[in-house]
Amino acid sequence: MHTRIGFLGVLFVLVAGTPVAAQQFSDLAPADEYFGRLKMSILGISNTIKDANLHLSQGVDSLAVIDNLVFTEDAIRDWERHYPRDPWIVRSLNALHSVYARIPTERGAACAKRVAAWLDHISAAK
Repeated sequence: MHTRIGFLGVLFVLVAGTPVAAQQFSDLAPADEYFGRLKMSILGISNTIKDANLHLSQGVDSLAVIDNLVFTEDAIRDWERHYPRDPWIVRSLNALHSVYARIPTERGAACAKRVAAWLDHISAAK
């Protein structure tokens, strides 16, 4: 039993210490780093998108929602510049696109189209 635990421990250290594991960890943005003009954290970006979705459900003016999301979009672009392989960027962009797509205005459609093109560009780059 002790031999198995010892072997698994050594195996873990060997795998965790490989350049592949280090590369994957370095792809992720730290939770305490801030992006964009408003210096938003990853959690702040996620919460702003969730709040925008909630505000649309409550009937808040869609122009105010878009104005807020534009700064969130700026933060995601900055995040992508610093951590282009962070898989959470795609998740945030999908959520942002979903919110923009719910806004029944030309501006909402234009924003959704812009984010969809951004997602296509990211997918093509991989």
